[in-house]
Amino acid sequence: MKMECNFRHVIYLRNILCLCLIAALLGFCQHKGDYGIAVHSGDPLVFNPDGGWCWFQDERGIIDNGRLLFASVSSVGDIILTIHDLHTSEGDTLNLHPRFQQNDHAQPALMVRPDGRYLMVYSKHNGPYSHWRVSKKPGDPTRWGPVNQVSVGDRATYSNVYHLTENRRTYNFHRGIGWHPNVMVSDDEGDTWSYLGRLAAHERHRPYVRYTSNQTNQIHFIITEAHPRDYENNLYHGYVENDRVFRSDGVDIGALEGSDTDRTPFDFTKIFSGDEHNIAWASDIGLDADGFPHVAYSVTRDRVKRGEGGMDHRYRYARWDGSRWHDYEIAYAGTRLYPHEDEYTGLISLHPDNPSLAYISTDADPVTGEPLISEANGQRHYEIFQGNTRDGGATWNWKPVTSNSTYDNIRPIVVAGGEEWAVLWLRGEYNTYRDYNLEVVGYVVSHSSSE
Repeated sequence: MKMECNFRHVIYLRNILCLCLIAALLGFCQHKGDYGIAVHSGDPLVFNPDGGWCWFQDERGIIDNGRLLFASVSSVGDIILTIHDLHTSEGDTLNLHPRFQQNDHAQPALMVRPDGRYLMVYSKHNGPYSHWRVSKKPGDPTRWGPVNQVSVGDRATYSNVYHLTENRRTYNFHRGIGWHPNVMVSDDEGDTWSYLGRLAAHERHRPYVRYTSNQTNQIHFIITEAHPRDYENNLYHGYVENDRVFRSDGVDIGALEGSDTDRTPFDFTKIFSGDEHNIAWASDIGLDADGFPHVAYSVTRDRVKRGEGGMDHRYRYARWDGSRWHDYEIAYAGTRLYPHEDEYTGLISLHPDNPSLAYISTDADPVTGEPLISEANGQRHYEIFQGNTRDGGATWNWKPVTSNSTYDNIRPIVVAGGEEWAVLWLRGEYNTYRDYNLEVVGYVVSHSSSE
């Protein structure tokens, strides 16, 4: 009897060990294939009760020294820095420029300088200056130096700030001279700035650009010819290295210097061909472990007269494999956020460390396109979904992060760094880019708690 019990005990332990081994292997495989997949449960955290942002500025948020830092523009135009301690969950907000501009286009960009201090760069929507501040001590986001400003030579909008370690130069890509994408540079980590050149120009139109960087030697971008209300946009990709501009395949198309350039969006590598029923607008761009770009964007399918379209948007995803682009429609994006900006969607954002993971905001079922009607109040609302692809973007699995909401959930971003990452979005009422009542909410995720 005792021998039989011991034998059964051995069999039981063997089975348990086998199950644990299988689970570990499955966990390893899943982690390798789905790095960063998160299970979001409970109510999201409210990080800031009054904040908004546009999507043509980056980085809007960073993780450094165990803190999540992100910038936003309050409903009255204050430039706000939110600080959230990832270990204690304690938070704080700093008003770094009161009543700057009541406009979400004034959204700042943040960067950790090589010396450990923080740089914030921002401008008004079509203002004459680029503004910046630098924190006083490394790793301390609570104390800041004075507000500085520099003329960009024309009306300034948007700020995208990156430091490249190879040439030890800091870049601010912005809309400036001629309403075209231009760049200011700093060789002292953002203490002073000078003009470098214009990225591209398009006569009578204003290209829209989204950027990202490998932080070493390259800054990648996606670009359209114009605002989608004015043009049947295509979507293109290129990158900057050693202050020269390249196509996706590495073909050099000229130096990035001076305000006079004959370079246009048509010179870059085309990802998507637009027409009157498929009008592209850039949303996000990220780089994979090989340094290849992955991009996310929206397409308007039903443009008519201004204010009468924008009721059928789609999200698309494309990736470069080293020799060509692979491009797919991946989800229904729903309807416009408000009339007269028919191409404004809830937006799509990629995980910066894993561009096979995306978050979208939509007021339609991402798979079927059916309207999302909340059971809480019977109204149609924008909800957040998490998506993951296992086949390079051809197919996606979508999981709701929010559902049956009483307010809209829009403009998600993913902030990553170290052992944690966060998905943030805006929740509330968005009437126009000057009129909104939104709070910044989201989840903090530890890599160890990801599926």
